[in-house]
This record gives sequence, structure tokens and C-alpha cells, in this order.
Amino acid sequence: MLDKSEEQYIVNYKRFKKLLEYFVAHLEWVHSEDVNNKRVEEYIKPLLDENIFKSTGQGYKGANIQNQIKDWDTYPNGKIYINIQPNFGSYVSTKCYLNWEGTGINVIAKWNSSKTSIESLSQEEYQYWLDDPQRKDLDAERSIDSLGLFDSKENVTEALKGFFDNFNKRMTNYINRQKKNMDKKRIESYISLLQKNKNLILTGAPGTGKTFLAKEIAKAMDAEIEFVQFHPSYDYTDFVEGLRPFKRDGSDLGFELKDGVFKSFCKKAAKNLEDSNKPLEELQKQKSLSDNLALFIENLENEIAINGHFKLYGIGGKECAQMIEISANSFTTRSVSGNNLVTPLSNILLKYERYMQHNDIIWTYKEVSEKLLVSYHHTYFFAFLKAFDSFLKENHTVASDVEMVERKNYVIIIDEINRAEISKVFGELFFSLDPGYRGIKGRVKTQYSNLQDDGDIFKDGFYIPENVYVIGTMNDIDRSVESFDFAMRRRFAWKEIKATDRISMWNDRIGDWKDESLKRMSSINSKIESIQGLGSAFHIGPAYFLHLSNYQGDFGQLWENHLEGILFEYLRGLPDNEIRLKELKSAYNTTVEPVEYVEND
Repeated sequence: MLDKSEEQYIVNYKRFKKLLEYFVAHLEWVHSEDVNNKRVEEYIKPLLDENIFKSTGQGYKGANIQNQIKDWDTYPNGKIYINIQPNFGSYVSTKCYLNWEGTGINVIAKWNSSKTSIESLSQEEYQYWLDDPQRKDLDAERSIDSLGLFDSKENVTEALKGFFDNFNKRMTNYINRQKKNMDKKRIESYISLLQKNKNLILTGAPGTGKTFLAKEIAKAMDAEIEFVQFHPSYDYTDFVEGLRPFKRDGSDLGFELKDGVFKSFCKKAAKNLEDSNKPLEELQKQKSLSDNLALFIENLENEIAINGHFKLYGIGGKECAQMIEISANSFTTRSVSGNNLVTPLSNILLKYERYMQHNDIIWTYKEVSEKLLVSYHHTYFFAFLKAFDSFLKENHTVASDVEMVERKNYVIIIDEINRAEISKVFGELFFSLDPGYRGIKGRVKTQYSNLQDDGDIFKDGFYIPENVYVIGTMNDIDRSVESFDFAMRRRFAWKEIKATDRISMWNDRIGDWKDESLKRMSSINSKIESIQGLGSAFHIGPAYFLHLSNYQGDFGQLWENHLEGILFEYLRGLPDNEIRLKELKSAYNTTVEPVEYVEND
């Protein structure tokens, strides 16, 4: 037994056969008006007898000639139009063709050498958008006999099936290209809005694909993406910076300053922005130093593994301690008195560059503090730099794979931005977040400025680099929206995402159920708008319908497992809520044709 899709294809084949037969009969009649031509008898004679035959016209422009194929012109991918125009008085030309709606994908006739009859049909793509329009042969020519035209048989030939499938595939590819172009155009409008304002909030009903859209925008900008979801307990220490506990040697606990998600992200962006303005020679120098530092640390690890320690010589040139452990982030020393101390290696290359700038001086404790911007562990820092300098003089290698750094975009996506207490999360960054104060001119002193590491890029104050963009998402109906800080609101551009704006998310994901999903979504959303107390903010978004892939297209399960519960919550407290829920279910199950929509740009 055939399934619905197979049955539909057979209907399409038979309809297409009739359409091709009419096309051939029409052309042969207008070319010769041969009353003995058997091909015209079924299709043309009834129209002539009723005096309603139109010999020429452009169906795609609404000419009445289209009425002559109205029983065979409609297919799942759209309409096929008939266009008959003589070229210098002749109908034996490419001015006579069938074409898919809105495209240059055509079926054209090939005549025999004597121009008395059509012997085959071919397919072409008329590339009308080129400065010099071209006709591209689609390599699909088939003879009238192989197509089974005018054979009076109910079944269709394999050649005709292949001819239709190829024609239909071309249309499918065209539709997909158009959708991609529309999606690209739509995404470009969001990108433009974000670039002009630096900060953007996507708002709308639940399930409209705001988060997915935010990621698409960032990907289209070829940006590095950071994703974070706000919640009621999210705060400044999570987002910007704060003191975090860590275990000291033994069992003692201490606190250290740690960057939050946003500050770490901004550091990456600031480093990229800084490096993108550096010449290749400077980048090569930095890369060489970084590579040599890694090699130096590796050598130290090996020596410590073999000997148990590495001797460090301090400011006065005497042995000051033994290094007993090292990593890329810190090293541990044992002093003469036997005490262990961990020294961080943060910004060590910056300190080394300053060390080299003053290598002609006699180093003292004070010089180390002032020249190298070292505020603690002075002797050990100096000893490490001195050992590294000695290593470079004997083992220095030059990086050879260095390229210019391209400026990149950095997009942080804050999902459910309204669910946290905004002033608590951003703190003094309200000023820096303003689009007019991006970059160093928006620098602010944070509450932990006095604890910043020497050489930290934000040592003199935190700022949001010019190449950082912020996209927030929020659901209109969340109660927390009402408490969203107005000082923050004015720093963002706002874009409402409606249910019909994002149905492109269905492409290639719920294929066979897309049309019915659109009908059901349009129907239930229309009903939602008619219920007092609800409105467009309570629409059912297209993301809900993605669950159909889990239920093999069972719309009943989608209602029971996903829609009924959320709609019940929407109606909670409203009068006659049980009756309203039944009305919504009825609307959901009424698959009327949706109002024509246009996805917003």
C-alpha cells in the first residue's frame, strides 16, 4: 500500500504528463493549424469550439492563456506557467516555454528538422539576472515517445518520472537558495542593528527562536562567541570579577581575585584589538618570547624531576631559594629556612620586557618594585627573569609561523537577561556598556581595582573593547521583565521577534509537517489574540513544533506533552479558563489556511 507521499508523487506525474501533452499540442496547433494533427484533438479542439482558445500570452504575468492549463498547473513546489510568444512570427523558438513560478527554470520544445512536429522536450535555466543573460542547458532532453506523451496509457513512463523529478529538483534547489538569501538578508538587518548600537535585546513570545537567532547573528559576523544564561542567583562575581576561595599549602584557605565570564571575554577581545594594530615584527617577537618561555618551563620541569629542585639566584647574585615545582601559571620555591611559597607567573613576559629595558642598571629591591611593577615576591620574580634571560642567550629560537592578526568580532550572548538582578550583575559597568563609551574612554574603576595584577590590561580600570557586542534575549511574558532596569534598557536596541519571523528554523528539521505546522500555529495564535488578558506576547512560537521530529509528526502528542501545559499556565486566573483551553485546542486542530505572511527583514 502506498503512503501519502508516494500517492502524491503519482498524482504529480500524471498531472505533469497532461501539462506536457497540452504544451506540445498548443505549439503544434499555433505553428501550423493542422486540423489533421491528432495531438490537438483532445486539448485544443474543445477550446476552439467554445471560442475561448488563447493562442499567445504570458501566464506568469496573469494572461488568460493560463486558464487553459488550470487543471494541471499546481504542484507542491508552486505553479508552472505557460508562456507562448512568437519570435518574428515563428512559434518554433525559446519564446515558447513552460516555467516554474518566479524562476527561469523552463521546459522548451525541440522540433524535428522539417519543423512539422515536436520530437522532444528539454529543460533549461534562463539566467536573466546576469548582465548578459544566458540560457543554461540542464541536460534533461527526452523524446516525446520516451515520455509516453499521447500514448493514452494510465501509467507514466520512467523517463517522464525522471523528467519531472529533475524539473522539480531544480525548483527545490531554487527555493532553498531563495530561503538562504532571505535568511541572509534578514540576518544582515540584525547585524546592522547590532553594529550600530553595540547592544541588542531580542524579545518576544517563548519559543520564537531568539537564542538560536542570536547564535546565527554571531556566526554570520564570524565572531568568537561566549554564551551565558542569567538566573536569580547570578551576580557581579560571576559576570565581572570577585574574590574566590582557594586552598593554600596544607589545609589553609585563602582568597584570590578571579575574572568573571564577561571580563575574561573582554580581555580576549582587547588582546585581539591590540595585536591587530601591531606590525608583523612585533608579533613575531612576542610569539618567539612565548615559545621560548614554554620551552624554558619545560626544561625546568625536567631538571626538577631529575634533581628535585632548580636553584634561583636573587637580586644580590646569591642563591635565594630552590624552585621545587613549576607550571605555566606559577612556580613554588623553598626558602633557606624551609618555607614554601607559590609565586604567580601572570604577565611574566611583560615583566621580562621591562627587565630588558633596564638591564644596564644595578638592581635593588626598590628598582625591582618600580621598574618591573612587582608588588610582592620581588626576589623570586627577579630570580626567575634572570634565569630566563640566561636561557634565552643560549637557546633562543625565532618563531617562523607568525601572521598578521586580523581584527575579530566578539559577541557575548546573555540568555534570559531579565532573570538576574541587572544592577547587581553589571555594577559600575552601566557606564562602560553605553555604546558611546566603548573602549578606553569608557574605562571605570571597579570595586576590586586595587587588587589587580601588575601588568593586567585592566589594571588602570575596566572597559569594554570596541569589538565586543552584547546580545540579550528575554521573553515578554516573564514577570521579571517589569523589573528590568531602565538605565540598562536605554543602552540596548530592542527587536521583537514574532512567531512567523523564525519559521525558517523548520527547514530540514520537520520537513513533511511544515505546512500543517504553519496552519496550526497561525490558527492557535489567532485564537490567543482574541482572548482578553492574552495577546501576541503569549503566542506559540515555532520552536515548539520542532518536537514533532520526536513524535513522527504526531500533532496530538505535541499538544499533550508541550502545548497544553504552557497554555494552561497562560490561562491560570482568567475567567472560564477551562472553556478557553478547549477553544485553543479546537483552534489548534483546525488546519485552516494561514493568513499570508512575510518574514520580517
